[in-house]
Amino acid sequence: MPLGIRSRIFPFLLVVLVGLALAFAACGDDDDDDGDETPSPTPTEGVTGTPTDAPDIGTVDVIGQGWGDAELAGFEALVQPWEDSTGGDVAFTGTREITAQLTTRVEGNNPPDVALPAEIGLFQQFAREGLLAPLSECAGLEEKITAEYPQGFIDLGTVDGTLYGFFMKADTKGTIFYDPAYFDANGLTPLTADSSFDDLIALTDEILALGLPPWSMGQFANGGTGFPGTDFIQQILLNEAGGAAYDGVIDGSVPFTDADVKDAFEKFGQIALTDGYTSQGSADVINATSFQDAVFPPFEDPPEAAMTYMGGFASGFIAEQFPGAVPATDYDFFPFPGGGVTGGANIAYAFNSDPTTCSFLEHLASAEAQQIWVDLGGFTSVNSGVDLSAYPDVIARAQAEQLTLAETFRFDLDDAIGGDLQSTFFVGVTEYLANPGDLDSILADIEAVR
Repeated sequence: MPLGIRSRIFPFLLVVLVGLALAFAACGDDDDDDGDETPSPTPTEGVTGTPTDAPDIGTVDVIGQGWGDAELAGFEALVQPWEDSTGGDVAFTGTREITAQLTTRVEGNNPPDVALPAEIGLFQQFAREGLLAPLSECAGLEEKITAEYPQGFIDLGTVDGTLYGFFMKADTKGTIFYDPAYFDANGLTPLTADSSFDDLIALTDEILALGLPPWSMGQFANGGTGFPGTDFIQQILLNEAGGAAYDGVIDGSVPFTDADVKDAFEKFGQIALTDGYTSQGSADVINATSFQDAVFPPFEDPPEAAMTYMGGFASGFIAEQFPGAVPATDYDFFPFPGGGVTGGANIAYAFNSDPTTCSFLEHLASAEAQQIWVDLGGFTSVNSGVDLSAYPDVIARAQAEQLTLAETFRFDLDDAIGGDLQSTFFVGVTEYLANPGDLDSILADIEAVR
C-alpha cells in the first residue's frame, strides 16, 4: 500500500487578508470527527516500536507548509515509520497560503488535528483563545520537549506559561554564502560572529576594488516578494539594536517608525543600493530577480558576484544547481556579523489531544524520527538527541550548531508578526529599494497596518 500521506500542494498566491490584522500566517488543526476526549496514549518505544498500551490509531489531519519536492519527500520519510508501526494514516495538506487555509478552517469550526506552520503569530493567538491542546495533555510529551529541546525554543512554544508547541524543523538565517576558492585566491578572510557591520562594509569594499560585484541579491518570490530583504533587515536590527528592540517590533512597543528600524533599513540599503555593490546593478533588477536565482552568481565559473545573503536553506539550492560542488570547498557560509541569529522554524501544535494526535506528535518530536530527515539532507533539528555528527555534510552540521548554540536567537521577525503586517513589510522592502527617499512614509505605512 502506498504511503498514506496525501499531499495537496496549492499554488503560491498573494493573499491579502483585509480586516484580519491578528490573523498571523499560520496553520491549524482539527478535532477528530467523533470529538472524543479519550486520554492520551502511552508514548511509543522509539520510531518503529509498538506502543506499550496501543490506542486506536486512525487518520491524523495535518496542514503545513507547501514544501517542495525534496522537502516533501523528507517529511514523508519521517512519518512513514509512524504509519507502519501504528497502522495510522497521515492526511497532509501542504499550502503556501497557509494563513488563508487555516483561518478558513478554524472560522468554519473545522480545523485540522495538527498544524506545522513556519510562524508563531497565529499560534499564539489560537493559544490565548483557548483553541489549542496543551502538550501536557499528551502523556509524557511535555516532559520530552523540556528535556530534549533548547530553552529558547521551549520559550517560543510557551504562551502565558503553558507549553502548546514544539519546533520540529528549523533554518538559520544568519548565513552569508561565498565561494572559498575565490576568497582564498584573493586573500579575503571570511567574517566571524564577532565581526561588525562596519567589517562587512569593509569586506564589501575590498571585493569591489578587485573588480567583482560583492553581492548578488533578489527579492522576487511570488506572494512573498520582499522577504529576503526583511530577513536581511531583521539580522541587522538584532545585531545593531539588540534583542529588546527586535522583540519590541514584534509586540508593537517599538514601532516601525522607530530610529532603530530606520537604521536597519538604511544599512540594508547601503548594501543593496550602493553603485557597484550588486551584480544585479539596480533596484528594479533586484526586485525582479528570483531570490533562488540570486543565490547562484557567486558559484558560477567564473563568479559573477562574491557573496549572497540567504537563509541556510540556500545550501540546498546550491547543491541542486551545482551537483558537483563540494560543501566547504566549493561553497560555504560565514555568520552574519554581530553574533545574534535569526531563523525560521516549523512549529507543531494541535487542536486536540486525541490518541491519534498525541501518538503522531510523540513521533514527530522524537530525535529518532527527525534523524530520518537529517540523513536525507535539508533538515535541521533542534532536538538535542540528534547529534551534530549525524548531519550529512560539514555545512549542514555548522548550521545546526549555529542554531542550537547561539547565545542570542530570535524567531524570524516577519513570520512572528504575520498577517497583513507581514505582507506590508514585504512590500515596504521593494518600495524602499525603488524609492529610498520615501523611507519615512514607507515605515509609517507599515506601522499603520498594525
